[in-house]
Amino acid sequence: MEHRWLTPLHGHVVCRPEQFGYRTDLGVLDAPAGRSLRVDEHTVVELRVGSLHHQCVITHAGEQWVETVGLFEDTAAQLPTLCSIAHPTPFASHVEVGCTVTEHSPRGLQRELARLHDTLDAAPLAVCVQDTEDPAAVTAATCHADPDSHAVLWWTWRVLPESGHILRTRAQLRLRTPVKLAA
Repeated sequence: MEHRWLTPLHGHVVCRPEQFGYRTDLGVLDAPAGRSLRVDEHTVVELRVGSLHHQCVITHAGEQWVETVGLFEDTAAQLPTLCSIAHPTPFASHVEVGCTVTEHSPRGLQRELARLHDTLDAAPLAVCVQDTEDPAAVTAATCHADPDSHAVLWWTWRVLPESGHILRTRAQLRLRTPVKLAA
């Protein structure tokens, strides 16, 4: 089966979960895979995935919020267990980000990958990079807008098959104006 969200990519970088960091001070970085979703007349979400980083870029009326999870030389950019920021941009009243790292057996990792594929298939916006030599080495992201809470929600996964770890992030950015889903 061919998945619309899948991009094969050669060159999985072997790393450990503690090497990853979280930043909101970077611009949009190059990425071999990306997809976007128009949330409403003013808001577009773009998910961008590469071998060293992945980003969620939310553009609202010409202003941007860019979240980046990746491998950085800056050791201060650690992953947050839970982080809450009030007024992160002029168009958002609040953002909350959380990260978990789980470790799995080879069989458990395969089950988690099957669940991830189901999640990507069901999401309104999804993108995934899969290594051509190690199909268990994936980086993926999904997103949807919730008009009831005026929020954009996204989730990311980085599967590190060499150690059996899955790095998951979840985030919610609450917009100041109501989300009116695009047709």
